[in-house]
Amino acid sequence: MNPEGLDKYRSFLSAVEFEQLLQAVQHPLPTAIRVNTLKIAVDDARRTWPAWYGWQVQPVAFCDAGWQVSGEPIAQTLEHKMGFYYIQDAASMLPAEMFGFEQDAPLVLDMAASPGGKTTHLACKMGDRGLVVANDASGPRIPPLRFKLQDWGAMNAVVTTYPGERFGSWFPETFDKVLLDAPCSGESLRTAERRKMQPVSANERQALHWQQVGLLVSAFQALKPGGEMVYATCSLAPEEDEAVLDALLKRYPHRATVEPVDRLLPTPAPALASDGERVFHPQVQRAVRLWPHLYDTSGFFAALVRKHGPVDVQPSDVPARPLESAGFAPMSQPETASVCDHLLQVYGFDFQAVVEQQALVLWEHKASVYAVPERFLAHFAGLPCVMTGMRVGEQSGGGFAPSHEFVARFGTQFTGCRLTLADDQVQAWLGGRDLRGLEPQHPLGATILLEDESGRFLGLGKVQGNRIRNLLPRRLVY
Repeated sequence: MNPEGLDKYRSFLSAVEFEQLLQAVQHPLPTAIRVNTLKIAVDDARRTWPAWYGWQVQPVAFCDAGWQVSGEPIAQTLEHKMGFYYIQDAASMLPAEMFGFEQDAPLVLDMAASPGGKTTHLACKMGDRGLVVANDASGPRIPPLRFKLQDWGAMNAVVTTYPGERFGSWFPETFDKVLLDAPCSGESLRTAERRKMQPVSANERQALHWQQVGLLVSAFQALKPGGEMVYATCSLAPEEDEAVLDALLKRYPHRATVEPVDRLLPTPAPALASDGERVFHPQVQRAVRLWPHLYDTSGFFAALVRKHGPVDVQPSDVPARPLESAGFAPMSQPETASVCDHLLQVYGFDFQAVVEQQALVLWEHKASVYAVPERFLAHFAGLPCVMTGMRVGEQSGGGFAPSHEFVARFGTQFTGCRLTLADDQVQAWLGGRDLRGLEPQHPLGATILLEDESGRFLGLGKVQGNRIRNLLPRRLVY
């Protein structure tokens, strides 16, 4: 944004702070990543990746798994391709960190989830237990969300595509936590080169305001009494931030409170008390307004809201299409045991322990086997979904071949069917080529895990004589 476009924000800051803001927006937005703690410990990543890639790393103040990174391009690394980290502006790491996750296996709604950054963050904070319903109203935005959850290795998640305004009447007072990262103008004052801000008219801003209010009310209605909700936007326009929160507090004055989150922020970042035309509810100031100069991020707004009792909701009928009608069938206990036994005997991986710990149930669709969260079956079994749980693998020829996303998540725990490639073979493999002229080390037809000399996962291959067929998903081929 040009300095001239910042003038309307001058009155919200002191002269010194406004000058700091002007300076901040002149500099490129720092690149940031968030480590996938479902696949690797933050300390292990910190010990290896900066040395391998020549990165300079600065921790994100309010996210233990977040780093601001300078150095070699971060989008081209093997770790990024295999879902070991997510490229994300540091400001966008704040919403998931605002929740408390003391409760085991919570039921969570991410109401406007695509492209999936905050959904993957929620999965990590939950330890991939319970259930996160990742919803987005836009059909074209669903494929990126699906692929991101697959690459991340999230199992206790489902993807839906419905207007967020319907969840309040479909599932009143159902979710332990709700995240609404609302559609907004994107007036963050500072953006990456690939995402330019577009001018927003007064009429468009007003339409966004009322859309955001409608979504926030629905989110609050879907929240259980005692539950937590986070409202967030990547805009600093008060009409989309404080004014929306103010509308919720006025609608539910005895049921909604804004909770302080000072524990997260070493530098205070309070929301506005007034926008110059209206004075907001006193609790609005407990929300967070991340000005770009405070933490060297884009502008961002977020609020943590607590629900203190039930609210009146007129329930409405929920769409229904059981998994069975889409060709899925629950696997019997002997069938489940057979899959788990194969993974244990061939790969040395105790999947049965994962099934029990994460409360999963195995279902099959044609030859594919899926791990479906028990909490989905208990609360939303009839709700039509775009994606449910994780595809674990495929049954074929009396055996079982694990999927790419399954091995990318758990492959570090596999002890069998591994093959280490020499450095001169790695690039050809990552380019999608088969390996030829090898002495057979594994049975014909076996699906094996490929790794480099540092033990990094390179994908799966199928043994076909002296050739290993490359099974890398096409979207991951370099």
